[in-house]
Amino acid sequence: MVHAILVVSSALALAAGANGLSLPKPAAKPNYWFSFGDSYTTTGFNVTTGPFPSASNPIGNPEFPGYTACGLVTNWVDDMTTKYNKTLTYLYNFAYGGATIDSALVTPYLPTVLSLKDQISEYLGSVASHPKSTPWTSSNSIFSFFIGINDIGNSWYQSGDRGAFADVLLDEYFDLVQKTYKTGARNFLFINVPGVDKSPLMLDQPVESQEGEDVVLRQFNKKLAARVLKFQITHLDSKVYLYDSHTRLLDIINHPAKYGFADATSYGADSDLMWCNNYHVSPGVHDLFAKDIKKLLTFTQF
Repeated sequence: MVHAILVVSSALALAAGANGLSLPKPAAKPNYWFSFGDSYTTTGFNVTTGPFPSASNPIGNPEFPGYTACGLVTNWVDDMTTKYNKTLTYLYNFAYGGATIDSALVTPYLPTVLSLKDQISEYLGSVASHPKSTPWTSSNSIFSFFIGINDIGNSWYQSGDRGAFADVLLDEYFDLVQKTYKTGARNFLFINVPGVDKSPLMLDQPVESQEGEDVVLRQFNKKLAARVLKFQITHLDSKVYLYDSHTRLLDIINHPAKYGFADATSYGADSDLMWCNNYHVSPGVHDLFAKDIKKLLTFTQF
């Protein structure tokens, strides 16, 4: 069974880990979900052009479900804010496909890609100040971070101490998280890096490459878990959650039939495939991630 790490106060506990828009009855005061990440999270939201999230379209722009890595289909954060949510939830999704934590540390595949650093800058320059258009509070908002896939994918093979470099990445990562804390963020969800070393793309590479990326990826995740715990201990007024997407995806890969998938390597648009292309998991896998996160957030309002 997949495990997700839940850190509340200074305690560390373990908890067990579709398409279509199904909204609850509108609430007078919605919850707010601010998400940051890469192609595993992006929906194509543009905070500059708008429109902002509303009861008729909780993701604001583009039209639901947005533009995800698999096309005009849902991903995990779509599901969390429209399918598994407890009340009306407005999603401000700053995630950008191809993002790394900081483009100066790991170069993205295109210079136009907005890194996590850029995404936080967009957030700080738009809705961080609790404007009338987005009257979020510390209690009715959650901030999610799902980043690291491209940092590892674009650098695992480089020379030098990969563990030390992971520390450099995580230093920047949590400096950026701290900026959201200073604006009032008090509920945090972190998602570790799934095993993309076992994606169809990587399975076409030499075994040595697959194994090399796996080692670096697992090391990053271990260090991330330690940073999340440290963040909670030093921010006792916050609630902090860590979802282990790596363990869940590995279980799906090892037992695809158990989850209703044909196998662990085929990709396409069919509902019984676990990959929509050679590097991104399908809406079915995203739905499983969202179900796990729903359980993780059971005792919250989200």
